[in-house]
Amino acid sequence: MSETILEIKNLAKFFGKTKVLRDISLNVEKGDVIAIIGPSGSGKSTFLRCLNLLEEPTRGELIFKGETYFHIIKCKNDFVDYEAYHKALDAYEEELVRTEDNLAIYQNLKIEGKVDDSLNKKIAKAKKEFKEVRKHPVQKIDFFDSKSYEEAIKNTPKFSISNKEINKIRSKINMVFQSFNLFENKRVIDNCCLAPVKVLKMSNAEAKEIAIKELTAVNMQDRMNYYPRELSGGQKQRVAIARALCMNPEVILFDEPTSALDPEMVDEVLNVMKKLASEGRTMIVVTHEMNFAKNVANKVIFMDKGYVVESGNPKDIFENPKTDRLKQFLKMN
Repeated sequence: MSETILEIKNLAKFFGKTKVLRDISLNVEKGDVIAIIGPSGSGKSTFLRCLNLLEEPTRGELIFKGETYFHIIKCKNDFVDYEAYHKALDAYEEELVRTEDNLAIYQNLKIEGKVDDSLNKKIAKAKKEFKEVRKHPVQKIDFFDSKSYEEAIKNTPKFSISNKEINKIRSKINMVFQSFNLFENKRVIDNCCLAPVKVLKMSNAEAKEIAIKELTAVNMQDRMNYYPRELSGGQKQRVAIARALCMNPEVILFDEPTSALDPEMVDEVLNVMKKLASEGRTMIVVTHEMNFAKNVANKVIFMDKGYVVESGNPKDIFENPKTDRLKQFLKMN
């Protein structure tokens, strides 16, 4: 019987009025290798960052092994009537331009010397109109249903999590970044030992023993005393993977782990990831490597504009896409 490790319910992330993620739900089972594909800017990386709280979601629920570690059901933006707001904003800006242009026309006539009492009255009236419009700018708050918001907030448990709890979550849901994020002033072995000592409170000797084991697993044991600047891109990424493994995570998040690599270095990183998949590691991988998604993942998610457009097993996604958007994406990749 499969074991659910991570539950994601209605996850959303807004930056102002820009909705980067829109109500994404997903269950992650132990041993899943989930490939997330989609065009640049579709919210894939933001989604990963929300899972281990490198980004705080705007709303949604995150549950790790039956325990909720993030829970906000509603947010203020949900109660703004954006359609009415933007309609009113367009009308306001149109009126602002009209009154400003009107004033400019009369003032230009005055500059040209065509002054009489009638023109002075028109200028005074135009100034008043322009000033009046500027007095009442359109604001979001005018289209905000505060009563509904207050009711929702009253019935929504508040999100509160300490830095200690966040570090605990990140140790179990660990991330490998596209840009490696190694400490340049620390040797490879020290990069791998730092978090186990600081977060898991291991002894230096225990952390070093585990670091050597994991560096050996990614074939980097002969570079453990090197600094990151002395390594190739592929070697740096293998060190980054070893560093994640040193935390013994239950889920590893990979954010486009090969996108910063030269083509000849891509395979060495993908081979490590394939090995992890064969060992039953639970992985969520944002990737542009379609062969990896097709041949290694057991679930594929296609995202576009913050939505999950399609999800399913690789065969269905790559051989029987249901939406025109996915068909178009696959043709281009």
